[in-house]
Amino acid sequence: MKDEEKMIFEILYQKYKTLLLCKKECSREVNRSISSLDRDRKNAVGMQYIQENNGNVYYPITEIVKFILNSQIKTI
Repeated sequence: MKDEEKMIFEILYQKYKTLLLCKKECSREVNRSISSLDRDRKNAVGMQYIQENNGNVYYPITEIVKFILNSQIKTI
């Protein structure tokens, strides 16, 4: 992991004390609605996720970090 990835990962881990975030927590951190996350999953785009047998969906913090960094627009 790069320094920036480590920093974001550590912030999220300190905040939630877990490696997986539920849809609501993920939605809050990436500033997207739960319905947008649901639509991305349905269309097989966006972040990788884990779905339990009971239907609960969780996002690994590592995927959230990648999403945040890849969403940034680099300026000169």
